[in-house]
Amino acid sequence: MQLTVRDVMNIDVIKGAKVRTAENLLHMRPVVSVSVIEMPVEDFVQKNELVLTTAIGCGKDVNLFLKFVQDIIHSQAAALVIATGRHVTEIPEEILHLAETCKFPIIEIPWEIRFADITQAVLSVLHNWYRASLKRSEELQKKLLNFFLHGATLSDAAEAIHQELGSPVVIVDKKGTVKGKSSESEPLLNKWERCFPPSAPESEVGNLHAIEDSIMQLKIQTSNKLQGYLLFSLPSEIPADSFLAIEKDPLWKHSLTAVALWFQREDAIEETKMRLKDDFVWTLAQGDFDSWDKVLSRAKSLDYNVLLPYVCILGFPENMEAIFKEAKSDETSFEHWFFGMTRSMEELMIQAGEALQRKTMITHQRDRFILFLEVPPDQIQQTVEEFLDLVEKRLVKLLPGLVMSWGIGENHAGVRTFRESFNDARIALDIGRRQKGPGHRSTYANTGLFRALLTLASNPEMQEITLSTIGALIDYENQRGLDLMNTLTAYIRNQGNVSQTARALNLHRQSLLYRLRKIESLTGRSLVDPDDLFLLELSIKLWTTGVILNQK
Repeated sequence: MQLTVRDVMNIDVIKGAKVRTAENLLHMRPVVSVSVIEMPVEDFVQKNELVLTTAIGCGKDVNLFLKFVQDIIHSQAAALVIATGRHVTEIPEEILHLAETCKFPIIEIPWEIRFADITQAVLSVLHNWYRASLKRSEELQKKLLNFFLHGATLSDAAEAIHQELGSPVVIVDKKGTVKGKSSESEPLLNKWERCFPPSAPESEVGNLHAIEDSIMQLKIQTSNKLQGYLLFSLPSEIPADSFLAIEKDPLWKHSLTAVALWFQREDAIEETKMRLKDDFVWTLAQGDFDSWDKVLSRAKSLDYNVLLPYVCILGFPENMEAIFKEAKSDETSFEHWFFGMTRSMEELMIQAGEALQRKTMITHQRDRFILFLEVPPDQIQQTVEEFLDLVEKRLVKLLPGLVMSWGIGENHAGVRTFRESFNDARIALDIGRRQKGPGHRSTYANTGLFRALLTLASNPEMQEITLSTIGALIDYENQRGLDLMNTLTAYIRNQGNVSQTARALNLHRQSLLYRLRKIESLTGRSLVDPDDLFLLELSIKLWTTGVILNQK
C-alpha cells in the first residue's frame, strides 16, 4: 500500500534521526512527497507531505515556533523533520506537547544531515514505490480483464482485489445492491448494511470517501455516470483519515476501470431488454401482431403477464424543455438529458405499480408514456387514481415543477383489449388537453360530448349550418372587438337570466341588453325561442372544437 513515515525512517540517510512524538503512529502516516519549508507556511505544504525545516525564522521566539508548527499540522503534513544544532539547539517542550496532543510526528535530525540527501532519498523511494505499485496494479488489471473476458463474476473480481489488497472487498451498485463480494467480507457487509447508506454524497470531492472509521468507499464510474461503489475495510487501528492518500495509488484507478466493465455490460444487456420491452408494449398498443400465441411467447420471455386485466394510461410531460433550460446544465444536450429522464420516469412508474402490487408494462413513444396498468375490473377508476397520485408525487420529487397530462382508456379496460384501451386513452389525452389545457387527467368516458361534437363538426352540412347561424356574429366581433360570443355563452349558461349574466360578465344591465339585441340582429335568432337558443348553443360548441374554424 502507500509509503508511510515508518518506511521513510528506514532510509539509510535518515537512520540517525530521533522520533520525538507520535512514534506509534508512524505506520499510519502516508507520505506522498517531500519539501523544505521555512516561515511562513501559508499554502506551500500539501497533504501527506514530509516537511523538512531548520526553523530559521523562529529564532528564540517559542510563540512564533508554536505558530509555525501549528500551521504545519493544520496543513495535514505527514510529519515535520527539524534539523537541530544551529538555529534550534533543542526543540522546546511546548512544541513537543502540542505535537503529542495533535498526534503529529516530529522527527529530530542532526544538523550534519543534508536536506538535499534526504529529499533525494525520499523521492527515490517514492519513485520506486510508484513504479512497483504501477506494475502491481497493471498485473491486477490484466487479471481482472481476463476474468471479465472469460465470464467471471464480480465476486471473482472482488476476491482478486482482496488478495492484492489484503482486505475484504464488497462491490455494490448505486442502489446498494450487492453485485460481488470477496471471502471474509461478511463482517464488512453486515456492518455496512446495518449502519450506513450505500452511497457517498454526489458532491464529495474525489472518488474516495470514508463512510466510517473502518469502511472505505470508492466510486465506480463510466463516462461520468455513477455505476456503484467498491467497499473495503481497514484494520481497526488505522483511522480512515490517514488512509485517504490511497486515492493516488494506481491500483485503484486500474481496478475500478476493470470493474466498471461488468457494469457497462449489465447496462448494455438492460438497455437491450428495455428496447425489446418498448417494442413489445408498442406492438400491443398498435395491435400489430400475427397471433396471440406469439404475444404470449414474447410476453413470457420479457417476464410480462398479458392475461391479466389492464387499462391503458397515456402520460404527456408538458414542460420538459423548460425544466432543462431552467436547470442551465452545460454538461449534456437536451436530447441526452431527456432520454435519461424518461428512463428514470419509467422506473418511477414501475416502482409505483410495485408499491401498489399491480403489474405494469410501459414504453415511451412519440413524446408520450404508454402504460398498461393491471386493474381489478370492479375498481378501475379507484386503482388508476391511486396509481397516478403516487406517480405524480414521485415525479415531482424527481423533476420539481413538472406538468403532466394524462389520458385514461378505462372504457376498454380488461383482458386482451390493449389496442382498444390505447385508442381510448389517446383520444382522452388529446381531447382533455384541448378542453382543459395541460396538467389534467381525462378519461375516455368523460370525453363523450366532445367526441360527439367532433363528429358533427366534421360533417359538411353541419359546418354550413353553424357558419350561417353564428358566422355574422364572429365577423362582427373580429371587426369591432365587441365580445359577443362570450356574452352569448354566459347568457345561455345562466339560463337567460339577465341579472345573473350581467354580474357574471361584470357589465351594466343596459350594456348587456344592448349586446343581446345586437346578437339577435346579427344572427336572426330569438334569444327567447328554445329552438333558436339550442341551435345557437350547439353552433358555439361546434365552433370551439376548432374543426369548423379550419374550414372557414
